[in-house]
Amino acid sequence: MARRRPGTSRRGGDRRERLDRPMLWGRVFAAAVASTYVLSLAAHGLGADGVLATLAVGGKVVFLLGLVGLLVWRALLTRDDRAAWLCFAGAVAAYSVGAAGYEVASRSGPVVARPAWFDAGFITFYALLGGALLLLLRSRVRRLSAGAWLDGVVTGLTAAAFAAAFALGDSLHDAGSTLVIAYPIADLLVLVLIAGALAVIGGGAGGSWWWLTGGAAVFVLTDTVYAYQVVHGSYAVGGPLDAGWGVAFLCFGMAACQYPRIGVGSRRDGIRALIVPGVCALAALVLLLQGNARPGDLLAGVLAFGAVLAALTRTALTFREVQALADSRRQARTDELTGLPNRRSVFEALDAAGERLAAGESVAVLVLDLDRFKEINDSLGHVVGDALLRQVGPRLGGQLREGDLLARLGGDEFVVLAFDVGIEDATRLAERLRAQLRRPFAVGGMDLGVDASVGVAVGPGHSGDPAELMQLADLAMYSAKADRAGVAVYEEVRDGHGRHRLEDVAQLRRALVRGELVLHYQPKLALPTGVIDGVEALVRWQHPTRGLLYPDAFIELAESAGLMAELTRQVLDMSLAQRRAWADQGRDLTMAVNVSPSNLVDEDFPDEVAAVLARHGQPADRLVLEVTESLLMEDRERAVRVLGRLREAGVGVAIDDYGTGYSSLAYLAALPVTELKLDRTFVAALTGSPRAESIVTSTLQLAHALGLVLVAEGAEDQDTVDALAGLGCDLVQGYHLSRPLPPDQLWSWLDARTAVRS
Repeated sequence: MARRRPGTSRRGGDRRERLDRPMLWGRVFAAAVASTYVLSLAAHGLGADGVLATLAVGGKVVFLLGLVGLLVWRALLTRDDRAAWLCFAGAVAAYSVGAAGYEVASRSGPVVARPAWFDAGFITFYALLGGALLLLLRSRVRRLSAGAWLDGVVTGLTAAAFAAAFALGDSLHDAGSTLVIAYPIADLLVLVLIAGALAVIGGGAGGSWWWLTGGAAVFVLTDTVYAYQVVHGSYAVGGPLDAGWGVAFLCFGMAACQYPRIGVGSRRDGIRALIVPGVCALAALVLLLQGNARPGDLLAGVLAFGAVLAALTRTALTFREVQALADSRRQARTDELTGLPNRRSVFEALDAAGERLAAGESVAVLVLDLDRFKEINDSLGHVVGDALLRQVGPRLGGQLREGDLLARLGGDEFVVLAFDVGIEDATRLAERLRAQLRRPFAVGGMDLGVDASVGVAVGPGHSGDPAELMQLADLAMYSAKADRAGVAVYEEVRDGHGRHRLEDVAQLRRALVRGELVLHYQPKLALPTGVIDGVEALVRWQHPTRGLLYPDAFIELAESAGLMAELTRQVLDMSLAQRRAWADQGRDLTMAVNVSPSNLVDEDFPDEVAAVLARHGQPADRLVLEVTESLLMEDRERAVRVLGRLREAGVGVAIDDYGTGYSSLAYLAALPVTELKLDRTFVAALTGSPRAESIVTSTLQLAHALGLVLVAEGAEDQDTVDALAGLGCDLVQGYHLSRPLPPDQLWSWLDARTAVRS
């Protein structure tokens, strides 16, 4: 199996593998085309006229046309950058026309009059080349910030300034207004564009851009020497200088044979973004300081001045970005209504307080909740309530020391972090804060009086964990509110249950992640046939320290903590996987699973059930979801919709513990159910109570009249089973038949029962 390169996606890896062979052949073709150009130079060196000269010109034409073909091939190979490479091919084709025209004109005499018609080909080359580079840049960076544009401008102008100073100075001075000097200047513009693009794209620009950079640099150097030789009358067609253009075009061809890379590389932000423009600005300043009045150096000076100006603009922009970032961070840590630090600031301060607690320094957490604040909002409106909350900060802040933190957690709840105070000092501080709040607040021409309940926890005595200190102070606050005590310090005896509950929730959350839930299965006996028709999946928690826990130890906890939906999903997945395993071994059992309230109000639950059934390849009619009567009454309308969709999919629905909730013929007729599970209370009393027998009998008749299956749970002895069979009950389950068993033990139990019956 082919392995992906680290850090690449499967899609990107597959595309790279698909392009391996074409890219290899592209490089071979580029080398072959380049060889024709080398041979053409050799032919020209052997003879300036005649057949060899014709072969030389032909070799150059083949070279350029081959390069055009290579660029067109690259454009057709992938959709990425297609327009850019077609534009690139057009540029080389235009250059080919100009080069051919120059070759023809140079044979009519030693001096070629310029400008000439073929110069249009060269000018078109530069125009299309610039367009191709811009298209390549656009495909790599869909949207550029002002800072990115300025980085490109600074880098490009600096590169052009150095090229003008060290390569073009003498040529510009000697050439005057000669047209040939326009070409090295055009090369400078191309170099500006490429250098700027590299600065914009950032790290990982890719091989194509580096080959383009090399080709542009060679072009600048070659055109500069060409301009110098033309000015001094030393240029000869077919000389060694022509190899420079060939190398430049070869670099362009190699750029087309690199793997396409789309996306921006790593970019710096903040102060680090100033590194590139800062270095370029310093280099440009050096050029300005050593400049003189010669024409070549004047151009370099203008370019350098532009680079410095762009760098200064970039610096100002970065300063504004940093300032805006700081303001954004401040706002993210500030409560919008009161201007106090918000919950995020509190937890950041708690994290910082961890080191103080570890060093033994005391940290007090006070949680304040305004009493009867809801009455103010309800009677006077939220505008008045908000105005009162805005006065709380200034009122309480006067009682705190520098370094203490007052923040709003949300609603009418505030928190204070006080350092280097013990329990007594923290309690006195809480009383002072309450006293400040009991003073009337002037709001809208009214004097409003409020009170507060304050919970106090002090570490490291109560806890060495700052986040847990917050939880303990919150528990103490609820105790103060319940007892109307005003201030309460955390006490393990009084508040420990809440603390342990928080710990239990965290452990249950981890159990769901770690797969600590297990299922036991209780069989259901079909009384008419005497065979085991199905099982009910019952969840257990294999606790790492407390052993096997039954549902009554954690189901209510999962409900209150919002974990029941995830728990039900896991039970569904495990139970259907187990049913699939049993079916593969020849036992086709109906699987019953209990459903939580959070599932029945979830409109997506039927789709989730369908997905689990499909994942395990199980038929919907072999799954029964059990719901309680009280659960159905919580949101009857939505429950009917969800259950209706489940029934349409073929999933069975059973009403569990029937007879103990809100039993009603009206809802029973409306609900799309398939089974009634009669509560064990009636089943256990069946043989000793005529009334219980009457209830079971009437319920059985009702179920059959509605076309429903009746399941009796809680059968503890054979007499009860016989009585149920005599009444015509459909299914029975209970300890007399079997307790809930793990999968392997249930399999052995089924084998043993089959052996006895046979």
